[in-house]
Amino acid sequence: CLSSFRQDIYHQANDSNNKKYPTYEIVDESQDSLLTYVIHKESFPLKNTEMSVRYHFSRDTESAIEEVRWQEAWDEASIPPPSKKLSRVQTFRGAWLFSPKANGNTQAVNTVQFDPKKMPHWLVNRMVVKFLVEGLDNIRVMTTKQS
Repeated sequence: CLSSFRQDIYHQANDSNNKKYPTYEIVDESQDSLLTYVIHKESFPLKNTEMSVRYHFSRDTESAIEEVRWQEAWDEASIPPPSKKLSRVQTFRGAWLFSPKANGNTQAVNTVQFDPKKMPHWLVNRMVVKFLVEGLDNIRVMTTKQS
C-alpha cells in the first residue's frame, strides 16, 4: 500500500494531462519521505489553495503494518511567499495506516486534520470525503496494477 500511495503521488506529479489543477511538484525525496508542493483548484468563490506537505513512509516488519504520515512543511521547502491568487493551507496533517487482514485483505484507516479557516462546513465536509474516497480509489487501482 505504501508503494502504491507513493506511486500515486509520482503519477500526479508526472501526469502531462493534468498540469492545470491540481498540480503536484516533488521538491525533495528520500527512501522514507517525499516533500511536495501542491496547488488545488477550489470551487468558486474560494481561492485555489497551495500546500507544502512532507510525507513520511514506515513499515513495521514484525506486524507488516504500513503507515504514511504527512504534515505541512512550509519551513522545509523553498516556496515563494504566498500569492494573492492562492490561499495557503497552513495546517494539513494526517495519516493512512494499512493493516494486513485474513484472506489477503487490508484494513485502511485514515485521519486528517487541517484548518479550513473561513470555509463553510458543508464545503469542507464534501472536500474531505472527496479527498478520502479518491485517495482510497487511487490506492486500490495502484495495488491492483502491482498484483
